[in-house]
Amino acid sequence: MDNREIIINFKNSYIKNMKRYSDYNDSLFKIFDYDKWKKNLINRSKAIREMFIENEKNISLIRSILDNELDKETADTFYEAIKTFKNEEIHDASIMIDIINKLIIYYEKNIDYDKLINLYNIGALEEMEFFLRMDPHISTINPVDKYMKVLELKDKYPLFKTENAKRGIFLAYYNLIGPIPDLIPDYRKDILKHYKDVLDFYNSDVIKNDVKYKECIDEEMEYIYDVLLTGFYYFLTIDKSLSNEYFKQIDKLMEKEELDENRVELINIAKSYYYGDLSLDKIIDKLYSLFFKYYKDGYKFEGTDENLNTYCNCSDIATVMFTLLKDNEFDEKKKYSYLSKVGYSLLDYINSVPYKDFTSYFDDVSADLFKSLLVFCKNINEKDELLTKLILRRQPITYIHSVMVQKISVLIAKKMVVNNKNIFNDLIKLGYDTNDKIIDYISKAALYHDLGKCLTLGVINLQSRKLTDSEFTYIKLHPMKCKDLLNDDSAFDKYYDVMIGHHRTYDGKGGYPMEFDNVNSPYKSAIDLISIADSIDAATDILGRNYANGKDFYTLLNELNQSKGTRYNPDIVNYINSDDELKEYLNNITGINRVDVYYDVYKKILDEIK
Repeated sequence: MDNREIIINFKNSYIKNMKRYSDYNDSLFKIFDYDKWKKNLINRSKAIREMFIENEKNISLIRSILDNELDKETADTFYEAIKTFKNEEIHDASIMIDIINKLIIYYEKNIDYDKLINLYNIGALEEMEFFLRMDPHISTINPVDKYMKVLELKDKYPLFKTENAKRGIFLAYYNLIGPIPDLIPDYRKDILKHYKDVLDFYNSDVIKNDVKYKECIDEEMEYIYDVLLTGFYYFLTIDKSLSNEYFKQIDKLMEKEELDENRVELINIAKSYYYGDLSLDKIIDKLYSLFFKYYKDGYKFEGTDENLNTYCNCSDIATVMFTLLKDNEFDEKKKYSYLSKVGYSLLDYINSVPYKDFTSYFDDVSADLFKSLLVFCKNINEKDELLTKLILRRQPITYIHSVMVQKISVLIAKKMVVNNKNIFNDLIKLGYDTNDKIIDYISKAALYHDLGKCLTLGVINLQSRKLTDSEFTYIKLHPMKCKDLLNDDSAFDKYYDVMIGHHRTYDGKGGYPMEFDNVNSPYKSAIDLISIADSIDAATDILGRNYANGKDFYTLLNELNQSKGTRYNPDIVNYINSDDELKEYLNNITGINRVDVYYDVYKKILDEIK
C-alpha cells in the first residue's frame, strides 16, 4: 500500500475499532441475563485483543510515515483523516497530536491558512482533553499556544477560503474565554482582555464587510456571549477591579443582546450577591427555584444540543450554590435539603449518560461534582456512598479492579490475622487491635487504593493499543491524584498512604512515586499486602485487559517468589506459599470465578443508577 492507502485504512479501521470498543463497554450495562452477559463479556475480551493487534499494526505504519518528510498528497490525506476523527468524536491525543504537529510544520511551510486554523484548533482541543486534564501543572504542552497561533492569523481573515477557517478565529476566542480559564485558573485574569479583543474584531470593517459569512459569525459570537456569562462565578471571588469590569461588560451585553431569560436571571442573582443587594437566604432560594425551572422530574440524557445545554445551565446554578454554601454560614437543615435535591438531580442525569457518550467530559464533570458535594457529607459513610454513586459509575473498569483487589486482600488478611497476626503489628499500634478492625481497614483501603485513577480519564484503562511513553508517565501520577479528588479530606487520612504507596516496591528502592517513603509508613503492612493483591489481579486479568494469554495464579505466584524481599513483602508471599487452601481460593477468584465478580459489580452499578 502507498501512504494514502495506509492513512485511509488507518482512519477507517481505527474509527471502527474505537466505536466497537465503546459499544462493547456500553453493552455490559444492558444485558443482565447471566449466561448472555458472560458470553458478551468474553466476546468483548476477544474483540479487545483483536482490536489491539490491528490498531498496533496500523499505528506502526502511521508512525513510519511521520518519521519522513510529508508530500502534498500524504499531508492532505492526513488532514482529511484528522477532520474525520474530530467529526466522529474520536479523541486519541497521543496519536492525533503527533499527526497534527507534523501537518502544522508542513502547512506553515507551504502556507495554507485555512488548514492551519483548523489544525491549531483541533490540536488545542486534543491537548485540553488529554494533557491538561491529566495534570495542568506539570504538562509541558499548553493548548493556549495553539489558540494564540490562531489569533496571530486573524489579520489574514480576508484570505480565508472556508467557513471553518473564519469560524476558527472566534472558536479560539471562545476557548480562551471559557474552557481554558476553567481548566487553568491562572488564565481567568485574561478573560476580559480576550473578550474585548474579539468584540473589536467582530465590530471591525473586515467582519462587517464579510456579508456572505455574517450569519455564521453572528452565531459564533452568540457562543462567546454565552460562555462569558457562564464564567460569572469566577468573578465572585477574583480581584475586585476585574470583577467590577466584568459586571460592567455584562450590563452592556444584557442591554444590547437578547439573552436567555433564565441565564439573565442567574446573572442578576449573582450580581445581587456581589453587590450585597440581597441576603444569602434569598439568593440561595432564588438559585434553588431557578435550578428546577430548568430541571424537570425524569430529566435524562438525550444527546441533543438543547438537552446538554440544559444540563450545563443546571450545573452552573449548582456550582454557584455549592460555592456560596461552602463559604458562608447557612441554616444546616435547609442547606442539606437543597444540596441533596440539587446534587442528586445532577447525579441522576450523569448516571443516565451511556458509557460511550462524551466519556472524558462526563468523567471530568463527575469528579468536579463529587469534589463539590464531598465537603457537605456529614461522615465517612456518606462520602463512601457518594464515591460509589458518582465516581465509580463512570469508571467501571477501575471499580472492578478495586473490588478484585479488595477481595484478594481480604482473603489473605483473614487467614493471616489468625495464623500470622504479627505481620500487622504496625496497624495494631494504630488502634486496629482486633481481627475485625484489621480486616475492615484492609478492605476499605483496598477499595480506595486506585481512586487517583479517576482523575486520569480513559487513557488509564485504554486497552485498544499500547500506551505511549508520555501516557505511561502521566499514569504514574495517579497515586498522588487521590488527594486532589478527595480535596485532601482528613476523613481519608488513614487511607492516603495506601493510595499513594501501593506502586512502591517493598524495599523502597523502586516503583512510584519515588518521593513517597513507603518503608517508614505506619501503614506499611497494608501497603505491602495491597501491592501484592494489586499485582495478582492485574497479571491474571484476561477479561478486562488486552493480554493474549493471561497468567494463571500459580504462574504469577512463581513471579512473586522471584521478587520477594525486593518488590514484594517476603512474609506475605511466604504465607501464601504455605497455605494450600488460600492458594486455591486465589486461583479460583482470579480464574473461573472472576466473571462472577464482574457480573456482581455491573449489577451493583445498575442498581445504584436505578
